[in-house]
Amino acid sequence: MSETLTSLFLALSDPTRLRLLRLMADGEVSVGYLADELGESQPKISRHLATLRSMGLVSTRRDGKWIYYAIEHQDDSTADSILSMAVGSSVQAVSVSNEPTRIPNRTQSVPEEMAVWLL
Repeated sequence: MSETLTSLFLALSDPTRLRLLRLMADGEVSVGYLADELGESQPKISRHLATLRSMGLVSTRRDGKWIYYAIEHQDDSTADSILSMAVGSSVQAVSVSNEPTRIPNRTQSVPEEMAVWLL
């Protein structure tokens, strides 16, 4: 098994990290948005995001004092497919730019077999 797949499965094994990835499925979002959506402290969310970043699963963009996170496409096509399935939609590629960030649409449904992970 490749190192990429090992990191991916390790990331997906934690419910908070999986929920964070799901919230990033439609594009980049701020740490504050993620903390609010999950009802968790910003330091806790930041720790999980640092783990995801060290695994190569998310990228960051700084805009002033705000940091935005987005899912990073994987070079390994199998890992990229698994990541897309795990977050419940096609992962949107986000290029690092200074363009304003949009708030992702949260009305997409999650596959039933994934719903238990997102509770």
